[in-house]
Amino acid sequence: MGKTTKRTKSTGTAKSYPLSGAQALQVLSMLRQNHPELESEISQLSSGVFNDVSIEDVAQEVYYALNSLEAHDCWEASGRQWDGGYRDEYEVADEMVMEAFSPFLSQINTFHAIGEFASELTYIEGVLKGLYQFQKEATTDFSDYTEDYPDSFATDILSDWRHRHPDDSSGLETLHSFLSEQCPDWADAFIAK
Repeated sequence: MGKTTKRTKSTGTAKSYPLSGAQALQVLSMLRQNHPELESEISQLSSGVFNDVSIEDVAQEVYYALNSLEAHDCWEASGRQWDGGYRDEYEVADEMVMEAFSPFLSQINTFHAIGEFASELTYIEGVLKGLYQFQKEATTDFSDYTEDYPDSFATDILSDWRHRHPDDSSGLETLHSFLSEQCPDWADAFIAK
């Protein structure tokens, strides 16, 4: 028969365990239940982490998501299908781009829905910078399928922001300044709308 390991309470320094996201949420929930006095601090720390948006990091994520798309994947998924149908390569390309880009649109909507408008604006700036970088510096062979997307996505994002924040002149000024510095080809078009 095998030996059983006796569990003992560890002494000394507390350990950090590599918890999954679900496990970390479970620990946080238990901590909140066991120590209700920590509710405010947990909320404050959560807000700080959630709203810690880096324009550069977001831009890199957008650029990478689009630049990692490959024409080969599009060609494999298009054409004659086993079930007798046919998928146009541009339809497939559109699906691929939307799948890669939809998490960024979702995050913008999340910031807006919970009223974190400053984070929403900063995140939008990161997304715009990533789109602009992709438009100017794409290295993927898939970019032939995506040449219109950066402009189209940027236009839609900016239009949605203006619709959601019609009276935010400070945000409008911030966006125009950002576009003038980081995405100069889009600055005049944004102001003209």
